[in-house]
Amino acid sequence: MTVYGVLFVLLFLGAVVAATPVETNGRIMGGQDQVIRNAPWQVSIQICARHECGGVIYSKEIVITAGHCLHEKSVTLIKVRVGAEHHNYGGTLVPVAAYKVHEQFETRFLHYDIAVLRLSTPLTFGLSIRAINLARESPASGTTATVTGWGYTEVGALADNLQTVKLSIIDRGECASDEYGYGWDFVGEETICTANTVDGGGDACTGDSGGPLVANHLLVGIVSWGYRCGEVNYPGVYADVAVLRPWIVKAANAI
Repeated sequence: MTVYGVLFVLLFLGAVVAATPVETNGRIMGGQDQVIRNAPWQVSIQICARHECGGVIYSKEIVITAGHCLHEKSVTLIKVRVGAEHHNYGGTLVPVAAYKVHEQFETRFLHYDIAVLRLSTPLTFGLSIRAINLARESPASGTTATVTGWGYTEVGALADNLQTVKLSIIDRGECASDEYGYGWDFVGEETICTANTVDGGGDACTGDSGGPLVANHLLVGIVSWGYRCGEVNYPGVYADVAVLRPWIVKAANAI
């Protein structure tokens, strides 16, 4: 669920940056199949009829995703697949009317990596399509969280079936400390991190960006980026939903 790439060159964004490796794609490694009714807020962001990123249902008309997934994309090329366990078929494809990327989003370090989009027609909620509530407080370090998506698996290709993996929250201070390989420049004040210690080696990866990190039945994070996938010294980095909640609510009402 991260934008995993190399920080010398952010592969997904094509932006040259400084000397620490970071990736701009996101995939779930070491995960298990997940039925959509157990993650009915999960959607696939499709650009030019292909899965690009994950997304999260906020309301019948609003979906949350990562800023880098939509940055400088034509709205006419974007659709959202909802209610499906597969990114390439099933469920319903819904056109997008408009989107908004956070005003402070920047491509060098992927800070404020959050966006909302408005669907052209409201969703009909049911067992496979449902919104999730936003966290009001950042999860404590050590909290178990779950991430879902269709990103690359160990075989190096998108998963056909929705995947899930359990991870452990690392707070921002620990994530940016010498214990890990990023540092303060890369771990922004609006981010949280996860360690791949719960299921032993699980992680998000290419294609998972924009998807949900869920803890205690609340949306706590949006998959953003990480160095490779499943690297022990390089946690997955997520937009912290509690910190960004005021922006999400305001943008969703204004778009």
